[in-house]
Amino acid sequence: MTDSRPAGHDEASISLEDAIHAEDGGIVDVEEPCQQVVLFTLSGQPYALPGTAVTEILKGDTPVYFVPGLPSSTEGVIHLRGTIESLVRLQPLLGLTESNAEGMLLMVRSAGIRTAVRIDQLNDVCDLPLSAFKAPPETLPDALRPFVSALWQPEEARVATALLDPDALLKAYQQGLG
Repeated sequence: MTDSRPAGHDEASISLEDAIHAEDGGIVDVEEPCQQVVLFTLSGQPYALPGTAVTEILKGDTPVYFVPGLPSSTEGVIHLRGTIESLVRLQPLLGLTESNAEGMLLMVRSAGIRTAVRIDQLNDVCDLPLSAFKAPPETLPDALRPFVSALWQPEEARVATALLDPDALLKAYQQGLG
């Protein structure tokens, strides 16, 4: 019996046709553009930030130093490798109830500033196809509308994840809102 496969192919190789078609018969577009996102929870609700805006993820037990006279969205400042950085809570900006979770800190760079943002829980860092994002609906609460750029809802989830616009969030923070 002769092997009709081209040289350089082994038993683990699959045809291009097999690679293109998924098990469910759908076509997988391997060239579809993706966006890296950081998925997290705030006040029990799922949110995401673009991975391009998040420069670092820190433990939530980083010491925070209170500074009087700052807006409610500013928890204080942290000392990070010789640099003083503000620590922002997104709940006041987004109209959410405060959480006592120590959570984690995301270092976010956008709108010309760099700041730490406290989150309740880090869920994942992943790449999502751009086609998975949907425009936010008109029914989105008024407090969230300026800050949500898109929604993503995985098939198995009953709640959509709001992709936050880091520029809008940090501009609102700079203006002292929240």
